Amino acid sequence: MTISFTDPSLPGQLQEGQVQTRRLQGGVRIRVNSGLVWLTIAGCREDIWLKAGRCFDFHGRGEAIFEAVNGAAEFTVTPLPPKGCSDDTVRIAKLLPHGLIRWF
Repeated sequence: MTISFTDPSLPGQLQEGQVQTRRLQGGVRIRVNSGLVWLTIAGCREDIWLKAGRCFDFHGRGEAIFEAVNGAAEFTVTPLPPKGCSDDTVRIAKLLPHGLIRWF
């Protein structure tokens, strides 16, 4: 078995049985684009299985081991947006104390 260490920002491409290790820091989203990935993260109690179209959010630091199972797999590791940032639109009335909106 060959284990390669890769820049966490690069997309991962694995052949069946191939293993890749990445150092995760901060909040990241791991998304599998194709195939089936067996994911083990140092410090996590359980392994994670992700199939195409699924993602897993990890908050913390640790070595992650990715392995393609039952064929080739592709995945991405991207940073999570900072807390408080969202793509969703929020009405200003939700942000202000009740009743304050009428003063504007």
